[in-house]
Amino acid sequence: MLKYLYIKDFIIINEIHLDLQDGFSAFTGETGAGKSIMVDAISLLCGQRISGDLVSKGKSKSIIEGVFDFSNSNNIKKILEDIDVDINEDVIITREIKVDGKSSIKINHRMVNLSIVKEIMDNVLDIHSQHDNQYLLKPKNHINLLNSYLNEDELIYNVEYLFKEYKKLKDEMDKALNEVYNPDDLDFFQYEVDEINNANLKIGEDEEIEVKEKEYSLISKNLEKLNTAISIYENDFQDNFFRLNRLTEDIDIKVLEDANQVIKTAYYDVDDALSTIKDYLSNLEINEEDINLLQERAYEISRLKRKYGGSIKSIFEYREDLLNKIQIINNRQEYLDKMSLKVDEALSKFNVEAKKLSDIRYKKALLLDKEIESILNDLMLPNARFKTSINSNVLNKNGIDDVEFLISMNKGEDLKQLSKVASGGELSRLMLGLKVIFSKLQGISTIIFDEIDTGVSGPVASAIGFKMKELSKYAQVFSITHLAQVASCANHHYHVSKSSDDKKTSTIIKVLNNEERINELAILSTGVLSDVSKEAAKELLRKNQEI
Repeated sequence: MLKYLYIKDFIIINEIHLDLQDGFSAFTGETGAGKSIMVDAISLLCGQRISGDLVSKGKSKSIIEGVFDFSNSNNIKKILEDIDVDINEDVIITREIKVDGKSSIKINHRMVNLSIVKEIMDNVLDIHSQHDNQYLLKPKNHINLLNSYLNEDELIYNVEYLFKEYKKLKDEMDKALNEVYNPDDLDFFQYEVDEINNANLKIGEDEEIEVKEKEYSLISKNLEKLNTAISIYENDFQDNFFRLNRLTEDIDIKVLEDANQVIKTAYYDVDDALSTIKDYLSNLEINEEDINLLQERAYEISRLKRKYGGSIKSIFEYREDLLNKIQIINNRQEYLDKMSLKVDEALSKFNVEAKKLSDIRYKKALLLDKEIESILNDLMLPNARFKTSINSNVLNKNGIDDVEFLISMNKGEDLKQLSKVASGGELSRLMLGLKVIFSKLQGISTIIFDEIDTGVSGPVASAIGFKMKELSKYAQVFSITHLAQVASCANHHYHVSKSSDDKKTSTIIKVLNNEERINELAILSTGVLSDVSKEAAKELLRKNQEI
């Protein structure tokens, strides 16, 4: 859930600090006050890309920061651990946007890629507006939504895995059937196999050679220097240094004792040092022939990598492909017969598991249809019919089923695609009903509804508010609304307003106490603040809170 929101110098928001609560929170205020701007800011925290001028006029950058509680999501903890982000009790996501359009995003004060933030937030926060129904409306996504309702993750995974195994074998067989080779191909393939085999390659050998080459290069650079140093010492320096040491040893002058000792120590230290260098050189297991052989091997491996693949592993994979082709040429019919058996066996395994999954989908689809119809009935759509249409005549990673949701809103209407629902009010209620079910299943912890109740009023508006309140049992719910019926169902009520002076306009957001809330509901309901409107608002709040 989103626990705290900080926005600074973002469009007309000067600076706000907002503590947010669990449950259902309503945000109301006059048009243009900045309610949707707050939603835009949260969407940028979710990894949305920047569009337009977002930095307040005269400012150098905008800052948007949210504090999130991901304690119930092991999946997100794993993502954060993988990118070495320290996880304490809370996770802080910070987005900075500069006036030139450049931006950065951080998690717990560490810079990360936008895609990482999007991956995290897609799993926990959903922003829904009246026009933001694309995912639920697209038939290609319906099978994933039905799958989330099944609670059969292991079976779904097995079906996808078995399909991939079947498809791989089928593609290999189709390739063998379509490819035609002649004897010249066979000779060439065998030549390449022999060339690879004769190289006696080993995995990791190229890396070992690279390490040795660097080592030998370092030795070669210093070898001449070391030999020259030894030559200078032995031919020009050692005897004279020895004589210098002996001469100063015999000088018995008190004030020169320290100087004599330094010469003596230096002589033995230098002699020891040169002995160490000589021992090192004499023990070197390397010579020019070794270096030449190493370079030849490195060249040979590099040549084969250029010819057959970018790595030794790729070379081996290429050889396996060649051997497969040789087998096909030499034993074409035998190979095809074996591949046919493997394909049939893989398809049989897939069909068994896919049929299990399909049977479960049919059973659970009936339950899903009833559950959605019950929710739509609560949303004042008593004649709505919802059907999960399953066509079991396909073959893909999802099994043997093609799934599409169909809806009829009124008596006598045929079932049709979700995208063909006529009115905005009906579509909003349908989307809300679907989110009540699927948001819980998908683990969404924060849902933001941005004026999805536009076009409804009266009992329908209250029904929408009650359903949002019900949804808040499983997720934190924010609703940007103009309807008193919806706002009166919320646990918390925030008011968004704007103030202006000679220089600028800025947005203010504050949580309302009970009296302030009644006043706001009165204005929302009637447009005026009077004793009558306040009494009506007070009764509306009492009634909807009790329900």
